[in-house]
Amino acid sequence: MPNMNVNPSVEQLENVISAYINAIYRDVPPTEEEFKEKADLLRSSNTVMMPVTDQEYDEILRRLKQTLVIQMDIGTYITDRNNGHQSWLPAKRADFDFFFWDRYKKYLEEVKHWNPRVTANLGKVSDEILDLCGDPSEKRFLIKGLVLGDVQSGKTANYTAICNKAADTGYRIIIILAGMQENLREQTQERLDAEFTGRKSEYYLDPKAEQGIKNTPVGVGRYGHAKKIVAFTSVTKDFDSGVLRSNNLGIENVNCPVVLVIKKNKRILNNLIKWLESNNTLNAAGQIELPLLLIDDEADNASVNTRDPESSPAAINDCVRRLLGRFSKATYLGITATPFANIFIDPGKDDDLFPADFIYALSAPTNYIGADRIFGDGGDFSAMLQPINTLSLERFFPPKHKKDLVVNKLNDELIEAANYFLLVNAIRDLRGDTVDHRSMMVHISRFTNVQNQIADLFQIWLDQIRSDLRNYSTLAPAKAEKIKNIATLHTVWDKYNLHIVAGVDWEVILRTYLYRAVAPIEVRAVNMKTGASSLDYSNHRKDGLRVIAVGGNSLSRGLTLEGLCVSYFYRNTQMYDTLLQMGRWFGYRPNYDDLVKIWMSQDAIDWYSQITRATNELKNEIIAMRNAHQTPREFGLKVRQDPGSLIVTARNKMRTATSITCPISVSGHLLETPRLKAALPVLVENETVFKDFVMNLATQGDRVSSDDERAKGHYFWQHVSAESISQLLLSFETHPWHLSFNGRALSEYVEKHEWENGWDVVLINSGEGAAYPGGLFCGDENLVIANTERRIIKADSKMISVSGTKVRVGAGGCTRIGLTAKEIEKAKNDFKADHDGKNNVPDSAYLIKGRNPILMLHVIQTVLDPASSNKEVPQFLFALGVGFPKMAQGTETANYMVNLVELSNWMDPDEEDDEE
Repeated sequence: MPNMNVNPSVEQLENVISAYINAIYRDVPPTEEEFKEKADLLRSSNTVMMPVTDQEYDEILRRLKQTLVIQMDIGTYITDRNNGHQSWLPAKRADFDFFFWDRYKKYLEEVKHWNPRVTANLGKVSDEILDLCGDPSEKRFLIKGLVLGDVQSGKTANYTAICNKAADTGYRIIIILAGMQENLREQTQERLDAEFTGRKSEYYLDPKAEQGIKNTPVGVGRYGHAKKIVAFTSVTKDFDSGVLRSNNLGIENVNCPVVLVIKKNKRILNNLIKWLESNNTLNAAGQIELPLLLIDDEADNASVNTRDPESSPAAINDCVRRLLGRFSKATYLGITATPFANIFIDPGKDDDLFPADFIYALSAPTNYIGADRIFGDGGDFSAMLQPINTLSLERFFPPKHKKDLVVNKLNDELIEAANYFLLVNAIRDLRGDTVDHRSMMVHISRFTNVQNQIADLFQIWLDQIRSDLRNYSTLAPAKAEKIKNIATLHTVWDKYNLHIVAGVDWEVILRTYLYRAVAPIEVRAVNMKTGASSLDYSNHRKDGLRVIAVGGNSLSRGLTLEGLCVSYFYRNTQMYDTLLQMGRWFGYRPNYDDLVKIWMSQDAIDWYSQITRATNELKNEIIAMRNAHQTPREFGLKVRQDPGSLIVTARNKMRTATSITCPISVSGHLLETPRLKAALPVLVENETVFKDFVMNLATQGDRVSSDDERAKGHYFWQHVSAESISQLLLSFETHPWHLSFNGRALSEYVEKHEWENGWDVVLINSGEGAAYPGGLFCGDENLVIANTERRIIKADSKMISVSGTKVRVGAGGCTRIGLTAKEIEKAKNDFKADHDGKNNVPDSAYLIKGRNPILMLHVIQTVLDPASSNKEVPQFLFALGVGFPKMAQGTETANYMVNLVELSNWMDPDEEDDEE
């Protein structure tokens, strides 16, 4: 195995350097020169006690530099200042010794090598959130809040910090709802054993275990065990009243905080509620008079009531409500990266789980690689993305396949991704990360039967690769590459220029590293049938699990894939929260962020880009509403009206409704038409409508010179009548699944409103595309479009997607057209001032109060994506964008009527769950 000759001095010296640097650079990170100077000094003074080679020392420095420079900001929150809740933690801080928090902080700094700046901010964030929760010394309260973090960004660390501080400040019962699947519950329990209770729960709840073993400290337990926390669930057992009876355990007969980690399972939750009712003293109201902290991890999954508000609530939602009702003092804390469903809970239903008291948006550390850095405009990790050839893939895995699909072969591109994963393992060994976990995720079917077949075929392939490398990798490359698998590996090595990132040539990797790197790799199916132990990272702490994990939703929500290097992801869904939660590739990639690759369809890339913008807007809205002292209820109402939110609403209503009416905010938004119907007659009619509108601009508006600073070199008109804009929006047809642009609703909205100076209209005349043949006529004038906007087009039989700029039609910043340079600069500065200095200024920032609404006309040169199944796309397409300025007070909405039957006819939404 790769770790057989690991030098124990490496870890010892690394810990010494980390502790020393963290101790003397608590407020600001060291410079590279300072870091190297202090590390060299420590190495020289520990040469005898901790001898390491120069190569091992270089690896220590490289790893530590990854962690010692990380910084993290505190978060942002909105709260209801009229709910009667008072700040309590700062005034009582001197009364608490924070035993549990202090040992957790030490553990993070000394074991996980977190630097003090990050742990200090974690302390501030957990203080702020706990202060928004109920004061456990009060007689009665019910607080409901939501913590919004990024996928795989460290939300568990945040709520673990809150758990430790809650135990320090008087909370007696802490319940964690850890998703719906046992493998996720086990992973969470194991994490809390190490970082909260400090004891192995499986031994503590085993009546046959010796007392010494039961109390053996682990994790934080090694930093003190003068106080205790008792776990009433274990890594091997969800809540079981029989286990508690056999150990004579109950909340009232232990004088310390109790923690339970349970699944969102109706039977288990009901059993817990019955046990609480029958084994504890209840007051006259039938409540337990002890403070409860209920943490709902992945709070948007299953906890939200998706039934008609007038009927009885869904089972899990009902259980959570009843559980909270059993305590006179209860705080409900939802944790999620995808809060759309939670915010769609009716804020007026006091007995539901809407986070009426506070919503807290976490800030991710600087080393977090999230959606913005991969899918956002100008993302610095967009090179991770490898568009899938969907035509090739769908020959093997049709997008609408059933569970009885027979899989006889894996497509070439999937094998290429797997070969890339093998090479990444060799490079990571070369870099010295020999005991770190490495994972590849394969997510191309939601059916467990299909997943198991894929895993079986991967196993056959991997066995042959191992055999070939064992027998031939030490030969001269020319001879070795007569073996097909080795030749293929070399082809992948060259294709992705891995000699550059590895710093060695192919022969070194092949002869010295490749077989030893590939030999430990395993293939695992991860789904309902294979059980919770599919990814047993904890059993590979010393050698690092290397795994190709094949699964569906079991891989997609909450479960952490340690050391994820390669993802091959294909899923036919458009739901924001479903897709975002599938993004297991988000997170931290120390020392291998340059190796990570994500294979996904261009459609999925487009959807993720749209989701990224929607999520960024959500966070920006929290900051704006904080500054305006608005409440979570007002925030909920606003988000329900946000363009794009319909895609979540539709899912919640899809099973029962045929149509829904939704008010959509228009003020301060840019709405575009990047998705069009793939019907030639519709496209021809759109072209006619577009050209007729341009023709009539000669009489409908006042032409502004292209040299005017407001025109930015484009064709530009002012004072265009709302009536002509309204008619264009009504006549121009778009795909119904692009829910944020509904021509009829926008037309009606424009028709009902008057703008004193009319509309601005711009015909975009710059891009990377070819000239539009013949130009466009505006009255008698021929408008030459020398450079159209060139965009990649993905097309199937039903939809054309303009995807060249992240599900955008126009280029970023196009809303600056119509503004003077002075107005643009002020808009930028105002946005940054209102959003904590954020540099990525969105188009909405330029839709300032007082400007005219703007219509953008786009002529698109099509570049057909090779994976498009529909090749009959015109060379040029026509598209629109409408930007509505912010209102002086509040927001205005357009009412959309969405026909859900029509939606399902145009594109069938994928089912969410794995087939059990």
